[in-house]
Amino acid sequence: MEAFSVLSKSSKYSVSTLRTDNTVDELQELKDHLYITPDIQTEFEGALEDALTRTHTNSIICLCGSSGDGKSEILTQLYKKFCNSIDFHLDATHSNSQHKSAIDCLDEKFDLFKLSNKPLAIGINIGMLQKYIKQGSNRHNDIKESFEDYFKNRHIKGFVSKTVSFYDFECYPRLNFSSSKITSDFISKFLGKLTEESPNNPFYKCYKLEKNSYVSKNFQVLSLPSFQNKLIELFGLARLLEEQFLIPRIFVDFIYQILTMENENGIVGNVFTKFDNEYSRCFTKLDPIKLRSQVLDSFYLEYTTQTLSSVVQDDINILTSFTNFILTPEGIVRAAYLLGEETLKSSLADFSKKTFLQKSLTNYLSLINIFQKSELTSEDEDLCLNIVEELIVNSALEYSNRLLPFKVDGFIVSRKLKDYLICNKVNIQADLDWIESHKLKSTDIIPIPLIINNEPVYIFNIDLNTMIQAVFISNGFRPNRQNLETIAKFDELISHIVDRTIKTESMKLISNNKTISVSKNRSRYTVEV
Repeated sequence: MEAFSVLSKSSKYSVSTLRTDNTVDELQELKDHLYITPDIQTEFEGALEDALTRTHTNSIICLCGSSGDGKSEILTQLYKKFCNSIDFHLDATHSNSQHKSAIDCLDEKFDLFKLSNKPLAIGINIGMLQKYIKQGSNRHNDIKESFEDYFKNRHIKGFVSKTVSFYDFECYPRLNFSSSKITSDFISKFLGKLTEESPNNPFYKCYKLEKNSYVSKNFQVLSLPSFQNKLIELFGLARLLEEQFLIPRIFVDFIYQILTMENENGIVGNVFTKFDNEYSRCFTKLDPIKLRSQVLDSFYLEYTTQTLSSVVQDDINILTSFTNFILTPEGIVRAAYLLGEETLKSSLADFSKKTFLQKSLTNYLSLINIFQKSELTSEDEDLCLNIVEELIVNSALEYSNRLLPFKVDGFIVSRKLKDYLICNKVNIQADLDWIESHKLKSTDIIPIPLIINNEPVYIFNIDLNTMIQAVFISNGFRPNRQNLETIAKFDELISHIVDRTIKTESMKLISNNKTISVSKNRSRYTVEV
């Protein structure tokens, strides 16, 4: 279907350019149909209008972000309305002359701005802002100082420094991690527009014309709410695990690829196939056929030996009807993962629910939800203590005490002395008052406040990868030594715990067959063998 080609990043429609005439071809109309007006565009437009009301000071309004996040699209949308009263520089990353660098062009743009009575609207990448601070002309030190101020205050929406204001896509996240669920207004609206069953939707018209084609079968699955919700969760996991931001151009290209690429299992196979796309590379790591579990192994055994129960077979028939493909065993696993919300009654529904990843994500989102509350209920407090003290802290202690011949609660290995491991008495509690009075600056990192042996609060910053390691350890596994960054975080926490137990009044010296307890009472020590 040629209509879907407008989604591809290789399409000329993937990057917006200024159109000086009113002619719009058919494919451009298709792309325009899918456009979602983001909140940042509304506020940026308000900033442009506000700049025109100021008669005594001229201003620069910067639209900041990464490549492909929609800066050019927004500026193109606003150009016609403001082009007579505001100067536009759509892409400050590139030069508009083969003989000049992008820095030279910016210097000249700022020269013209200072001689003009018009505000200046700029679309600029974060990297170019940093580069201009270092390489821009000294005659624009005032502007460079504003750029430096912006990087110190990047978390503030519409930050203003002198005559320069900044609208940063990072302040308008397209993924939301509140209410213990990953949601995305952008993805929901985009997929809603793409798959809406309406005569006004040109893509739905194409689907109806080619009802039994390969792409139309995939289109039908893409329109399912359960599939869309699981896609949103995957994009959220890519953000939390791989620091992959939701960039519209790359996202739209991913949708194009999973719709149009041929796969024996259709779109459910394409989601986890490695294409030339950043999200595709993230999702292959999250492929449910790689997440080993007893449920998964039992399914493969029963499928191979043709001993599947009637309930499982009924669920397979449901998944086949949803996808319109005869699914392979791997396709069944992936379809169950992606369409699990659709009335599955057998163990197939457990493929995603019982994995360590899903348990870790549930805990992580629960903590985010707790941190976003201004007042905690008793249920919130219990849940927080279970996650922080029972899971994270206990996992760190288990990891630290892994060389002990048996479990010793309330102590941590601090050092080794000949044949003995020296264990210090430790008491660790989560500071619920601190959590209640602090708000998250970012969902990428959660600050965990710990009170160790009644010392001042220590903040242990965790991410989803750290949570996954904690769940692994709590289930009896050794940490994944390949994940060096996460293990280094646990090592840092353990080192800090040990430092805070140096003055402990109770220790244990443990060897393979002997335990010596040492406790301090006033100025005397008591030794018990």
